[in-house]
Amino acid sequence: MTSAVDKRGSEVSPKFRVLLTASLIPPLIMFGSNIVAVSLPSIERSLGASFADVQWVISAYVLILISERETGPMRAEAPAKV
Repeated sequence: MTSAVDKRGSEVSPKFRVLLTASLIPPLIMFGSNIVAVSLPSIERSLGASFADVQWVISAYVLILISERETGPMRAEAPAKV
């Protein structure tokens, strides 16, 4: 496994990697939900659905992303515990 090295040539701390990863997830969730929100009118037209039906699309999308954020670390640790 290769290790990440900063500009000075020293290794980056694993705690810093965790902090960086954890701080990048919320903006990605917001960005993704905005993309889905912008595409809702197109989805509504192509599927012939009502606006209330299409709102379920964004609700399901955000729910999946948030559940992945919350359960991801547990699933990442699972192989190490075996």
